[in-house]
Amino acid sequence: MKITAAGLSDVGLKRESNEDYLTIDNSTGLYIVADGMGGHQAGEVASRVAVQIIQKNVNNWITKNSPMVDLFDFPDMTLSQRGNYISSSIKLANRVIYEMSQEYTEYKGMGTTIVILAIMPSTIIAANVGDSRIYLIRGDTMEPLSKEHSMVAEQLEMGLISEEEAKISPLRHILTRNLGSTGIVDADVFEIEHINNDRFLLCTDGLTDLVSDDEILSIIKNGNDPDYICQQLVSEANKRGGYDNITVSLICLNEQNDEKQGIIRRFGTFLKNKK
Repeated sequence: MKITAAGLSDVGLKRESNEDYLTIDNSTGLYIVADGMGGHQAGEVASRVAVQIIQKNVNNWITKNSPMVDLFDFPDMTLSQRGNYISSSIKLANRVIYEMSQEYTEYKGMGTTIVILAIMPSTIIAANVGDSRIYLIRGDTMEPLSKEHSMVAEQLEMGLISEEEAKISPLRHILTRNLGSTGIVDADVFEIEHINNDRFLLCTDGLTDLVSDDEILSIIKNGNDPDYICQQLVSEANKRGGYDNITVSLICLNEQNDEKQGIIRRFGTFLKNKK
C-alpha cells in the first residue's frame, strides 16, 4: 500500500495567531489535526499539547505492543487494540489539558478539538472530539467519518432546526465536547476497511465554515497532488474572507489489485456504507 500525504496550516486573514496544529507521521500512518481555543495563546498550547501527547503515546504503545490493560483508563473491548491506543491517548491528552487549565491562570478555559486518522494494512481508524472533520472521498462521493459535537449539530440531529438555519445559527460554534473542558471525555471512534484510491481529508472549521462540501469535493477530484490540493483548499477559504485559522491534511491510499468493499464499524456495530 502506498500512502501519499500532505498538510497545510494557515493563520487566515483575520487572526493574529494560529491556534491550529497538525502532524503527519507516515512512518506509523498517524495523522492528526487540532483546533485550539482559549485565552491569549492558550489555544495554541492546547492544540499543540494534544497532538504531541497523542502522537507520542500511540507510537510508544505501538512500538512496545502494549496490552490494553496497560493503557490510560479502561479499555473499550468493542475496539481493536490500535483503536484502544487512539481512544486512550485522547483521554490522556484531555486530562493533561484539563489539569493545565485548572492549575495555570493563563490557561484557564483552554481547550481543543481533535481529529485523528490511523492507517493500517487493511483498515483505518478515525476518531474525533469537537467540530473539526474527517471526510472519506471514495470515487465521486465524499462522506463525513467524524461526528460533530456542537450545539447546532445536536439540534439538527433532533430535527429542531433545518440545515439552512444551522448554517446561520449563532450557536454553531458552541461545542458540546472538546479536549480540556472537563476531566473526562468520550471520543467517537470508527473503524473502516479502506479500498483502492480512497482519500481522507482532515480539516478545521476555518475551511468548512466558508467552503461547502460540494466545493471541497470538486477541488479534491480535480487534483492529483496532495500538496497542491491542500494549497487550493486554503486559498479558497482565504478568498471567502479567511475569518479563522485554516488547517487541512489530505491522505491518499493506493492499493494494487485490492477489490475489497468498504464497511464502516462504529463501536463494534456494523453500519451500512453510504456509498
